[in-house]
Amino acid sequence: MSGAATVRTVRLRRVQLQLGMVYVSSMYVMATTERTVIEVTLADGTVGLGETLGYPDCYDATTRLAPSLVGRDAMDRAGFRRSFARSVFDNRQGRIGWSAFAGLELALWDAAGKRLGLPLRALMGAPGPVPPVPLCCPLPAVALAQPASRAEIAAGYRDLSRTAALGELAAELSARHGFRAFKYKSAASSADWDVAAMGALREALGPEAAIRIDPNAGWPTAAAVRLAERLRPHTPEWLEDPCDDREGLARLRGATGMTVATNMAVIQPDHIPAALRLPGADVWLGDVFMWGGIEGWRDMAAAAALFGVEVALHSLFETGIATAANLHLAAAHPAVRRATDCGAAWLSSDVVTGLGPIRDGAMAVPDGPGLGVALDEAATAAVTTEERRIT
Repeated sequence: MSGAATVRTVRLRRVQLQLGMVYVSSMYVMATTERTVIEVTLADGTVGLGETLGYPDCYDATTRLAPSLVGRDAMDRAGFRRSFARSVFDNRQGRIGWSAFAGLELALWDAAGKRLGLPLRALMGAPGPVPPVPLCCPLPAVALAQPASRAEIAAGYRDLSRTAALGELAAELSARHGFRAFKYKSAASSADWDVAAMGALREALGPEAAIRIDPNAGWPTAAAVRLAERLRPHTPEWLEDPCDDREGLARLRGATGMTVATNMAVIQPDHIPAALRLPGADVWLGDVFMWGGIEGWRDMAAAAALFGVEVALHSLFETGIATAANLHLAAAHPAVRRATDCGAAWLSSDVVTGLGPIRDGAMAVPDGPGLGVALDEAATAAVTTEERRIT
């Protein structure tokens, strides 16, 4: 079996997908998303699909790591991980290194599922039928018709009446796709704007909708505490990284008693002990790529379960490869009880077939072997900006 499962080639393609909006946050103003699509071909012809970030540094890191996968047994994912980073210290490239590894590891999971004839969720202990996975739709800090400079965007925050457009946008998405959960991406530029925006969203979506706010740690702790109190009447589901680091989150959580989630302060194994000693977040919002792949994410979730910390799945604008992976992860882990981040509704195109539509704010988990999705070669070629093949 090991000979047939030997990795023969790795193909990497950077792709750029158009978004159906201008995404404004405290970190980005973007109208496209860049990803790296990975194909790992085994000796028996099995092709495993993976994906990771498409920024040049991550694409280059993946290119450097990929040759070490050639000649390995694709079924020995643990051995591949040990060769890459036995510890956090061994991963000298930090988050970029974890993301590069995660994309390649995902391709091995997909290949294993295809060779065994099992969907990914079954490899993780959920072989039977599973319900559709509820999704959380991202919203920009401000509704824009076209990209603008930071200065131009900041000037618009003085007109609080413009927040009504965010409510209209969310209501349209809710009507079209049935979303019941949204993530408002604060630009952390105006507290008055954030309060008005959350108010507009609550008015448009009603009392039952789950509305998260995520400033990407853009507010100083004291300012974040003041803002949290002003947001209380709008009942946010959680405050996601309202300020910086575990200490700031712990201060805010203690001062307000509001639910706090993080995808920035607890993002790798050595953060876990400190996060347990100084609890700053009720929810660890784990990203498969930051955690170094599916196995890394599952290790994090297991540690969280031991200490009563809730886990959820973070995502942004990914292709259907990563979307499928997140669906399988959510389906296989009952501890994931909140809507999973997903930007699929904003993609103008995708590179795979096999994913169903978003209905009632949820997406069905693919039933086919592995990830259950197939690469659309023509669609992928149309959005490819760079390609490398490693043998």
